[in-house]
Amino acid sequence: MVKIDSTRSPLTWALWLTGLLALVGISFWFISATASAQGISPTVGETDVTADEVNQVARELWCPLCSGVRLDGCELKACDQMKEIIAIKLSEGEDTASIKSYFVDQYGPQVLGAPPLEGFNWLAWILPFAVMIGGGVFLWLRSKHWMRPAAALPVESTPRAVAEKSEYERKLDEELKRYG
Repeated sequence: MVKIDSTRSPLTWALWLTGLLALVGISFWFISATASAQGISPTVGETDVTADEVNQVARELWCPLCSGVRLDGCELKACDQMKEIIAIKLSEGEDTASIKSYFVDQYGPQVLGAPPLEGFNWLAWILPFAVMIGGGVFLWLRSKHWMRPAAALPVESTPRAVAEKSEYERKLDEELKRYG
């Protein structure tokens, strides 16, 4: 609880109160100047841009903080601020391409969710298709090889002599004669 000193004059209290109000006023001015320098307008809710229009642009952008989450489905406060920026830019008449380029400048190409079609990034677009085609050709060639009938083993035209038979073959012949 604040204890009021009754020994001070009303002029002292007036000066103290004026200084406090000036400090609060300067603080609000500084906050609003910082927000306008960042392109954030306090009148976002008063624009004629609908949430559907904002989400239409947000569907084409990805959250720079989450991996694999589109901006329209992200629940982070940073994504809400990005949607507010989209609303401001749409109300100023900017098109989707310029808004997307603004976010690419701010957060890098990962905000697009797909690599741009330039330079080394072409590999990200071409390589998956090349691997699929190469794998299909490999499987087709291997299946042709697997489905080919096996070559017949050469058969001797004359039976070997009994003396040439191995010990195992002789024992096998004896067993077969006993049971056969």
